[in-house]
Amino acid sequence: MGRPRAHDDATALALLDAAESLLASGGPAAVTVRAVADAHGTTTRAVYSLFGDKAGLLEQLAGRGYELLTRLVSGLPETDDAAADLVAAGVHGFRRFAEDKPHLFRLTFEDVTAQTVSDPAVAASARESYLALARWVTRAREAGAIDSRARVEVAFAFHSCCVGLAVTALSRRTPPTGPGFWSTIEVTDQQLWESTLTALVAGMAPAVRREQRPQHTR
Repeated sequence: MGRPRAHDDATALALLDAAESLLASGGPAAVTVRAVADAHGTTTRAVYSLFGDKAGLLEQLAGRGYELLTRLVSGLPETDDAAADLVAAGVHGFRRFAEDKPHLFRLTFEDVTAQTVSDPAVAASARESYLALARWVTRAREAGAIDSRARVEVAFAFHSCCVGLAVTALSRRTPPTGPGFWSTIEVTDQQLWESTLTALVAGMAPAVRREQRPQHTR
């Protein structure tokens, strides 16, 4: 009969919750083995046993971030407008992830390193988050809303735009969650995301579709 596990999945989840709370309040520097153990009221041995070290904690937090993003982007409803649905993947998927969980956004996309995704499970989660977006891109292409350029090219451009929008949106927040830049802009973050991503998707439409768009005059 094998030895019983000293620390179970419930302990791992509780420790990861504690690590995320520390990440949210103090950034990666606050996520130490000792701090996580103390926050949960356990020993450092439990953390080492389940996660290895601080790097292991951050890797698993990144995996949690990618999984959340995948759920948000994948869970959106389909409509008859594939181009609008692609825009919605950014506005209501990626934006919600970045603005609701800025600490995970920064870890997964601003502070990400090769070490962060060295764990195969975390790398797989990151891949799933890409595929969640790629499915909306594929649907837009099949509907004729996107031209024949490679799917990965469209997804990369769209993702890069989302990251930039997220960074800018978070920069508008006042301390301690942001530096308070762009505070005078009389437009909401959602409006910025919608107008920017709509323009990006429209710019990747087939030439005939672009030419058929109504011309706006001053």
